[in-house]
Amino acid sequence: MLEETPLDDAFDLYDKLAPRYDKLHHRWLRHAGGEAQAALEGLVRALATPNSRLLDAGCGTGNLARRLIAEGMPPNLMTLLDPSAAMLARCADIPVPKIQGRLESLPFEDGTFDLVTCAWALETVPDPHLALSELCRVVRAGGALCLAFCADEPARGLAGSLMRQALLFRGTGRLMSRSRLMQAIERFENFEVRAIPSHGPASTLLARRSGAATQGSL
Repeated sequence: MLEETPLDDAFDLYDKLAPRYDKLHHRWLRHAGGEAQAALEGLVRALATPNSRLLDAGCGTGNLARRLIAEGMPPNLMTLLDPSAAMLARCADIPVPKIQGRLESLPFEDGTFDLVTCAWALETVPDPHLALSELCRVVRAGGALCLAFCADEPARGLAGSLMRQALLFRGTGRLMSRSRLMQAIERFENFEVRAIPSHGPASTLLARRSGAATQGSL
């Protein structure tokens, strides 16, 4: 088990939060998760090639996709997935395929993507281990999974502590153990994982899948 703390399905809650999600998330990034988000985006920029197929799983309102497209990533090679129809509706301006689906049951074949990103979503699902197995399953040999998540690490300052408590109070997610998550990924075949340094209560992981990449991949 990745986490012992049970979490109810927050599907309906995120539908209700969609109109003000960006404001709440900006506050989280400003006071707690900004370093982890920057680390994840840095990984994507470093790993992506013009031919990389990318899945943003748990894309929310699509802000990561907008930034990547603005920096030159081809939108025709990007796919957005989120369980919330209200969240996906806020991605209407992004010219990429958008799929309503759950992290625990990704509607893709094995090894479909060169890069899979999952930022602030793994900790929101009732079964993070099942979701993690699905995220790893759709990564191609030679590809990578980039995770940013709410981590059970010491908060930096009062603002970080307040953000940590707000997450738990709203019931929109859990604080995940970075070490347990790394151990869980390493149990999957051909995956190596390392943590990217950042201050809690947030963290970023890079999981590389060994093996020869196919032509046009990473």
